[in-house]
Amino acid sequence: MTESVSIGIDLTGQMLDERYHVERLLGQGGMGKVYEATHVSMERRVAIKVLNQELTQNEQALKRFNREMKVSSQIEHPNSIQVFDYGQLDDGRCYLVMEFLEGKTLGDSFEGAGALSAERIVGIAEQVLLALGSAHEKGIVHRDLKPDNVMLVPRYGNEDFVKVLDFGIASILDKDVSKLTMTGAVLGTPYYMSPEQASGLEFCQRSDLYSLGVMLYEMVTGRVPFDGESMVSLLV
Repeated sequence: MTESVSIGIDLTGQMLDERYHVERLLGQGGMGKVYEATHVSMERRVAIKVLNQELTQNEQALKRFNREMKVSSQIEHPNSIQVFDYGQLDDGRCYLVMEFLEGKTLGDSFEGAGALSAERIVGIAEQVLLALGSAHEKGIVHRDLKPDNVMLVPRYGNEDFVKVLDFGIASILDKDVSKLTMTGAVLGTPYYMSPEQASGLEFCQRSDLYSLGVMLYEMVTGRVPFDGESMVSLLV
């Protein structure tokens, strides 16, 4: 067994908390990297999301990541990604341990294929709604619903079994939300943002339904309903 990781950027080949052996990098985004790993005692494949090094001193980013841990663990639905564990590395970086998924994103399904069939669209949308419904019942808004956050995995005889990913900028609709989100801050992905999100106004569960509406349009037509030469013109 390798020693527990302390300071480093790439975690491949290292051991986290003497439990998770990191196998390879799966991908990365604005807030961190996602690795494939193995829980050594259970011999179980998992995915581990690690916050970027440069964000470890960013109090807002750390609060948002800690909220993701709390929020994700509260959502228990077959169509939402399952969260197993979380922790913090010796160098201060936080990590989140999730179920490992093999499949492709809804966004990947659009590439070269254009519009999807009506049967696929209905099946995918129904499962996304079920996942959102489970979250909304707990007062949780995803806030960044988009094709790249919807994973399609072969499961239970269904090639399009849905897993909704990344509640990283989700917000719990309670009195503490204003402490974690700056007034007027715009979070999300422009193509799928509701008008109130684009304006930095208050949001609610209906913002997620708007995003799903954009995704439905794209699934039917093969393109998004609104586009622009820049992010500003798109949001306007």
